[in-house]
Amino acid sequence: MAGVKLPTVLLHQQVARWMIRQIEEGVWQPYSQIPSEWQLVEELHVSRGTLQRAIALLVDDRKLYRIRGKGTYASGPVLEEPLAQSLLSLSEALDLQGQQVTTQVVRSRVLETAPAWVQTDLHIDSEEPVLYLQRVKQTADGTIALLDNYVTLNLFPGIQRVNFCTRRLFDVIERDHNLTILWGSRTIDVALATDAIARVLHVERKAPLLYLSQVTYVTGNIPVECSRVWIRPDRMRLKSIVARDHPR
Repeated sequence: MAGVKLPTVLLHQQVARWMIRQIEEGVWQPYSQIPSEWQLVEELHVSRGTLQRAIALLVDDRKLYRIRGKGTYASGPVLEEPLAQSLLSLSEALDLQGQQVTTQVVRSRVLETAPAWVQTDLHIDSEEPVLYLQRVKQTADGTIALLDNYVTLNLFPGIQRVNFCTRRLFDVIERDHNLTILWGSRTIDVALATDAIARVLHVERKAPLLYLSQVTYVTGNIPVECSRVWIRPDRMRLKSIVARDHPR
């Protein structure tokens, strides 16, 4: 090792490593509030600035998260889902990781006139009714996502009577109505939680959320469903595997 200069571990990095051990060893339980900054400064004998740099490092790495006015919390397991590369429903994506998912139906009603953006996405006129379905997805660690779905009723008679607490929408479309979902148009963005969304997802108002909008097509390139999904980024991140298309 003569002549090899080892990298210096800065003090705030050492503090960050200590904090990670508290999480990994179960001293700080998932989603529990960690000690206050003043408590940690006294325990670790470091400056507040050093501690704040360590916390910022772990917040960026999603090991910790902050709630304004309340404090800093230890993160739980963050799921990585291939929703950015495959046309999977959220439940299907979670199933791939062996996660047990429960669904709560918040709203389910027939709209005689769909919102204008839904009419555009589904290529329907103002007189065509749609099913509006709002659901919350949860795992053992808590609420993960809020989903708004709009489905054309003319193609799916009776779909408004399905129990979507126990059935998946894609499964109902394909199995019950003998249609094949071929592809979808999906946009991934960031949105801030409104008051209503914050209450459902148990986050602060204006907390940043992952936001997905999608239109789903069946055989014949017919749009049959469009959706909006808000996901807590402290509990799920989207993963995409891409390949470089080399010029020939």
